[in-house]
Amino acid sequence: MQRRKFMIAALASVLLSGLPAAAAAPQETDRLLELSPRPITVILLDYSAALRAQLLNGTLMVPGRDLLRAIGYNVEWDAARQTLTARHASKPALVFQAGNANIAIGSSTKKSPTAPFVADGTLQLPLRITIEAAGLNVAWSGANREALVNDPQALPRIRLTTRADNGSVEQPLNLTNYFRANMNIDVDVNLLPPDYYLEKNRVMIAAGDMGSMMLVENSNSYSDELFQSFSLDLTDELKDFPRLKQLVDGTPGARTVDGRIYGIPRPRDPHDSPFPAIRKDWLDVLGAAQPKTMDELYAVLKAMTQLDPDGNGKHDTYGMTGYVTASDLGSFAWVEQAFTGSPDRFAVRDGQVVDLAVGAGETEALKWLNGAYKEGLIDKEFPVKSEEQAMASIRDNRAGAAVLSVREAASLAQGKVAWTPLEGLRADSVRAPIAPWNTSEPDAYIVTRMSRVAPKTILRWLDQGLAMTESKAWDDVDGFDQADRSALQSIFGEPDLLDDAALRTANEPTRAAYESAIAEWRKTSYANEVVPAFSRLWSAGKYAELNADLLQMKLKVIMGAASLDDWEQYTKTLAASAPYKAMLTDLEKLKG
Repeated sequence: MQRRKFMIAALASVLLSGLPAAAAAPQETDRLLELSPRPITVILLDYSAALRAQLLNGTLMVPGRDLLRAIGYNVEWDAARQTLTARHASKPALVFQAGNANIAIGSSTKKSPTAPFVADGTLQLPLRITIEAAGLNVAWSGANREALVNDPQALPRIRLTTRADNGSVEQPLNLTNYFRANMNIDVDVNLLPPDYYLEKNRVMIAAGDMGSMMLVENSNSYSDELFQSFSLDLTDELKDFPRLKQLVDGTPGARTVDGRIYGIPRPRDPHDSPFPAIRKDWLDVLGAAQPKTMDELYAVLKAMTQLDPDGNGKHDTYGMTGYVTASDLGSFAWVEQAFTGSPDRFAVRDGQVVDLAVGAGETEALKWLNGAYKEGLIDKEFPVKSEEQAMASIRDNRAGAAVLSVREAASLAQGKVAWTPLEGLRADSVRAPIAPWNTSEPDAYIVTRMSRVAPKTILRWLDQGLAMTESKAWDDVDGFDQADRSALQSIFGEPDLLDDAALRTANEPTRAAYESAIAEWRKTSYANEVVPAFSRLWSAGKYAELNADLLQMKLKVIMGAASLDDWEQYTKTLAASAPYKAMLTDLEKLKG
């Protein structure tokens, strides 16, 4: 088994063995040890150290010199008497002797169930009696084969890595002070920007440099065995935290292995996803009402392209800009949603997985996009533009409509510029309006195997923070600046879009429009037809060529290089192919 390979490597730097060459080595004592099929690790939670332990007659035995030095004792070895003496500035002296079960603790003695003995060139000591004599606590974590030692007088210290979706990576000093003063925990917050978070995640995992707790992006893209190698099983601990357990149970795609819980989803609003927004100030200039159907939107985009809505006297605007990704139409996928009725290509309807890309709704979407492209209503360079380039065009006032997150729209809506969501947008007057929906699997908070703090301590802090988020108690805490407020969102998630800090800073037209839209969006749910677990296939690289070919055919139709008849023939051939049928079979297995 290689499940803990990197864990063992990471601990190697703190595992000390033997004595200095100048010291007289203890005489070896022949002992029969009960070797565990899996290693037992002693985690010194408040001392940034870990040791290997062995079982002897049911007692955990550890290298005494290494243990005592790690917890702050000075150690002396008397080779002649086979005696180890440990002294501490503020604690009673401890004296251990090979073969003698009586342990001297200051002026008193206590008998150990197993006497110290010499092995591997050092005196092995019984863990529990030694730790308790030093005034520390020890607890056993059976699920993870670990003994957890903590100092009841020390604040537990954890290192948390999470993704700052709002882009703010400034250290939240007032917030961490609050954690220490009011939650009795010292949290080192490592905020990383979203642009490269996934790559950074994987590097940290590979290096075993994960700290105590980490938000794992695309957690289900890791095999079960690999995920278990760096994440602790939290199932038993979560029995004491019903709020966290409910969060796991109520979130599709929460990270489990064989029914055991390894990841806790970071809360999010299911409607927190980019959605088409339009320049309200341009609509006012044109004297146009906000469009409600795709035909009305088409007419508005044409006016924004042809009638100089920015008033600079130049023909330099287009109705809509955007970009495509390697796997789908990117910021134009909402057009497909408008006509298919689903925010994802694959939906579960009447208990069956349906591929909407080969249905009539997709053909309608491509026809609409082809017309808009042909008339110049869409940025002609969208197939080769990056997300950053598309955003630059938006900031430069080149486009009247674009797909934006609430946060992006709020940041752009400054001064007279007003971006408002296309609330109530629908394909036509008959079909239902669409709403944004996050189709990805949830990100998972894990307690890592590198943690030096008991999982229950970490979960208690997380539970307290989430409770304050739910009750909006954080709003009543004085002394927080923008960095602190932004960090709160990054750490405890954004379960309510209306609480987005960026929305509070937007101008009144944008803020009012989004408040109205969010209230309407909450009337629409795709939870019963969208399956986040489907993304596991794509994360694993399966059917990449098949889906890339489909995307290229879509682009050909949009740009006029292929006709709708060509598309119809293409989809018929696709649906009859063996790889396509195999893909649907795999999706059926994942739908639950």
